This record gives sequence, structure tokens and C-alpha cells, in this order.
Amino acid sequence: MRRMDSGWPRTILTSLCVLTCGLLGLLASRFSVGSSGSAAPALLDAAHPAVAAIAVVVCLGAAVAIACSLARPVNAAVTLFAIGCGVAAFAMQGGTVADAVFHAQGFRWLGVETLAWGIFVAAASVSAFRVGGALPDVPWIDPDQSFTQSILRPRALTALAAGVVAPAVLAFTLVGASKGQSIGACTLAGVAVAVGSRLIAPREQPVLVFAAPVLAIGVAQLVLATPPGGGLDVAFAAGSLNPILSAMPADAAAGSLCGVAIGLGWSKGLVQRGEPA
Repeated sequence: MRRMDSGWPRTILTSLCVLTCGLLGLLASRFSVGSSGSAAPALLDAAHPAVAAIAVVVCLGAAVAIACSLARPVNAAVTLFAIGCGVAAFAMQGGTVADAVFHAQGFRWLGVETLAWGIFVAAASVSAFRVGGALPDVPWIDPDQSFTQSILRPRALTALAAGVVAPAVLAFTLVGASKGQSIGACTLAGVAVAVGSRLIAPREQPVLVFAAPVLAIGVAQLVLATPPGGGLDVAFAAGSLNPILSAMPADAAAGSLCGVAIGLGWSKGLVQRGEPA
């Protein structure tokens, strides 16, 4: 299928895909309700975690399959942005850090679930690039290499180091407990990671970079929640809770998908100045 460079057909196709992914995200959120009847901040805090997880896999899996229809006529980055919108719709219906603090025994589960979302993001990214091929501004360096060999090149893996920027961005930008602030800060972190990955490896396909922010945030959450009996509820009430713990797992996943896609678009000029590896 020929790529759509511009025009109304591309805009209409992208808009319909984003809308469909958003509706699927809203459908998945209907199954993620806490025991009190309010929205659960994370899947593991839902009244029926297994049902909530299955709903997410089915609904957002369908969103990935539908969004991949954009990968060939448009590109993989737009595909992943559309999937990110679906995850964001799901995340917006969930609880905030306030619900997590007062309805959970600790925050160890938070980092674990965030890492699980990172696996979902990585799988979605691999699927999008597998269907859509290379980004228009970054052709495959060695067409003789297999897809797996291309994304596991040493330079491409080195670009994942840009993910360490994500927790730092959250630490300085996430203020408050609202969903909008959380998703917005995670998106900004994704943008920063995308630009950093371009600086590190401008001629590599950023397939796994989409998962780097959410995985880095998950690791940071595990580290920050390690001490037992840390009094996180007291810290939250006092306003001293680390901002990184204020990002719920789905918030981090949505921000990673949307933010990296936006950042790659903003940093195209870095590719033009990059030297082939």
C-alpha cells in the first residue's frame, strides 16, 4: 500500500483511528473498578484484577490491531500515537495517586504494574514497525539484516539509555494529583526521551525507544517504594510524596506512547544531521 504523504485522506484515517482506539480504551475501563465502586488507580487495585487485565488485553489489543492499519499508509509513529490515545482514554477513567495511597498497603505493586505496561508498549511498538516498516526520515541502515537484528543493533540499544531522563522529568514537572497533570508530565517525559534517543543514535529506528520512558519510570517506582512501612500516606498528606510515585501505571504508558511519537516528529532535524552508524 502506498504511503499517504498529506491531505484529507490521511487526516480522516488518522482521526478515525484515534477515535476508535479511544472508545476501546473507555470500554476497557468499564471493567477496572475498585471494590468501593470507584475507579481503581491500577489494575491490581481493581475489585477483580484478572477480569480487568483480560479486558485491557482484549480491548487494547484490538486497538493495536486496528491502529496498525495506519502503519503502512502513514507510519509507525502515528500508529503508536493513536494507540497512546486509547491508553490515555483508559487512564483518564482510573483513580489517582490519592486512591492508590489510601486503598493499598504499599507501592511495590505500582512499579511492577508500570513495568508490565512497558512490555505492552514494547509489543505494540514492535508490531507497528513490523507492519509499517522504517520511519520515512530514517531508512533501515542495513536492508540485509532481519527485523530483529535491526532493532537489536548495539547503537539502537544504546539509545534506550535516554529513558533515564523520564523519571527526572516527572520529578520536576509533576505537581498535584490530577490525571491530566500526571498524563501530561508523562507525555513531556516521553518527548524528552525521544529527543535524547535521536541525539544518541540519530540513524537508528526508535522501535524500542517507545517503551524506554515507561520502563524507566517503573524501575524508579520500585526503588522509591522499597522501604517497608515508608508512611506513604503520611507523605502524601504532607505534600512530600515523591512526584514519580504520583504517576499511575497507565498514565506512564499513555505518556510514553504519545510523548515519544511527538518527540520524534519534533526532532526530525537531528536525523538529517546525523551520520550513519
